[in-house]
Amino acid sequence: MMFRTHLAFALLVGLLTMNLFDFNKYLFISLVLFSGIVPDIDYPRSKIGKKLRTISIPIKFLFGHRGLFHSVFMAGIISLVIWWFFDRLWIPVFIGYCSHLIIDGFTKLGVNFIHPFSQLHLSGFIETNGFIEKLLFYILVGCNVLIIIKNINLF
Repeated sequence: MMFRTHLAFALLVGLLTMNLFDFNKYLFISLVLFSGIVPDIDYPRSKIGKKLRTISIPIKFLFGHRGLFHSVFMAGIISLVIWWFFDRLWIPVFIGYCSHLIIDGFTKLGVNFIHPFSQLHLSGFIETNGFIEKLLFYILVGCNVLIIIKNINLF
């Protein structure tokens, strides 16, 4: 999926889950959005990969694109580190990270959710940056706008 689709989906997931936890709403959504793009650090041509090229290139070399960084295992490791230092902030980080994995599971390339331990490779029918992804992006934006308008007092 493209950067903007990951952000739109992460926002949707964040909006749907933020009231389940006692957090500052702005902090919660910000962490969900940021962690929703973090898995693509393993791809130097991604938005985050371009910004953090000195980290992205070695990660891609060592783990490949959609390898370790596109697994629930890495989501768990990052969340554990966040929990260790920042207590409950691991929750929106885990939610955002998993939103990335879930929506990438609908692409033709797919993801191996439990890499490196075994194969649970899920792939779908959506071509990255294809017509269906573009349509999905606009649907996600529409859903986000409706949720925000419906719950204008969320913020």
